[in-house]
Amino acid sequence: CEGVDFTDRQCRAVIVAGLPYPNLKSKRVSLKRALLETLRREDSSVISGDEWYSQQMARAVNQTIGRVIRHRHDFGAVIFADTRFS
Repeated sequence: CEGVDFTDRQCRAVIVAGLPYPNLKSKRVSLKRALLETLRREDSSVISGDEWYSQQMARAVNQTIGRVIRHRHDFGAVIFADTRFS
């Protein structure tokens, strides 16, 4: 649903059925992870490739949740349908 704007009554619930990790076989993803691992060996304050990978998944989940709750008067349900969320 990236780029689609569902406001108020157009979206009252979202079901997150799985963890939306980026595709590990993607050239962009593998290069980014490798770069971060190289940088981390030089500077321990840089996040690792694995940390970045998990961060991308968390960002996608947060963006999905944001499709339901758009402002302080809005309401809706978010259903996490994956045991890995527990």
